[in-house]
This record gives sequence, C-alpha cells and structure tokens, in this order.
Amino acid sequence: MDLSSRLLQLVGVVAVASISLIASDGLSKPAGGTVAGVISVKGGIPKGVVVYLENVPGTPPTPKNATIRQREKQFEPPLTIVVKGTTVDFPNEDKIFHNVFSVSRPARFDLGLYKSGTAKSVEMKRTGTVDVYCNIHPDMVAKVKVLDNAYYTITDAQGRFAIDGIPEGEYPIVAWLPSGDEAKGTVKVAGGVTAQVKLEVAAATKPTSHTRKDGTPYGRYK
Repeated sequence: MDLSSRLLQLVGVVAVASISLIASDGLSKPAGGTVAGVISVKGGIPKGVVVYLENVPGTPPTPKNATIRQREKQFEPPLTIVVKGTTVDFPNEDKIFHNVFSVSRPARFDLGLYKSGTAKSVEMKRTGTVDVYCNIHPDMVAKVKVLDNAYYTITDAQGRFAIDGIPEGEYPIVAWLPSGDEAKGTVKVAGGVTAQVKLEVAAATKPTSHTRKDGTPYGRYK
C-alpha cells in the first residue's frame, strides 16, 4: 500500500486543544474565535486534509515528544503533525535492523543502523514537510509536518473542520493534502465568532519513488 492510500485511512486523530476561560456562571467557554468550514478535494476524497493557521501569536500547550514506530517494515503512523521544537522518537519494534533518514531541508538526519528494542530521536527545529525513509527498506515512507503553532486539525470524511480558541487577528490559512497539493487563503478571527472558510485542493499525487541516503537506487535487499 502506498503512502497516499495509507494517509487516507487516517481518522481525524489530530485536534487542537482549545484554550478555555471560566465564565461568570462557572461554565467553561472557548477563548478567542473559531475558524470552521469545508475543504474539498478536486478529483479525490476530502478526508485527511491537514488545515492549519500560520503566524498565530502564542500557542496551546503541546506534547514535547511524538513517536513514529517501525513495525512490520512500515512507519506507524505514516503522517505525524508536530509543532517546531518537538522531538520525534523512532523506536525499532521489528526484529531486524533499520536505518531511518531524511534529506528534507527542514530536517536532514541519518540515524544509522540500530536494532530491535532500541530507539533514536530527532528534534524538529524548522517548519516544513519532512519525508522520512529507511535506507534498507524502500517501502518504508512517512511524513512529518512541522508547524509554527498548534492551531491545526484534520478534516473528517465530509471535509469538515473546526479550530477553536484562536487569538483575534488576521492569519494565513493552509489546506494541505499529504499526497502533494495545498491551497492557501486568509481568515480574520474575532472573539466569540466563527469565521467560515472554504478551500479546494487538487488530488495531485507527487511521485513517491526515492533513492537511498547516498542518492543511489535501492538494491534487492528485503
């Protein structure tokens, strides 16, 4: 199964945590405003599109670590979304050696060969898309999307999304399809108000073939 197909299996597992205030009646209510809407995918399925805001001041609390497991010669999960500064752990849960690497500009790394039951880690210091591979097994492919804040979510099966607790202001908004395409817009956020957004991305699929870390083709190793 290729990366595009595996990504479409994602159910909205990533949701931004809302910042809350306590109202005078003792009930919790979201601080800031909300951005909601529908993302359509021309020629494809709207489920699994990543929607995020850029240049938002401050950010909700986020985990300092994320985990991408090596299991049955696959990366699990195939897509991970983190905020800049997060450390991603790569535990090897197979009974064979793996060599995790990336040559993507936001994070270039080579973790070298390591055995079952051990793990290595990488801090994601720059925003962007990080393509992750194994130098031994060409079918092992994953993506890490590194954002500058935690105001993001993933669309449901109908392409719907909502992001809460956003500080007032005007921000770029991006709908990103992990298989390759993205659409951008601008949204104005006001406290206590839901701003509606509609964007469309094309179901373009970028080539998934890649070389080993030294630029040479993969051999016959299984």
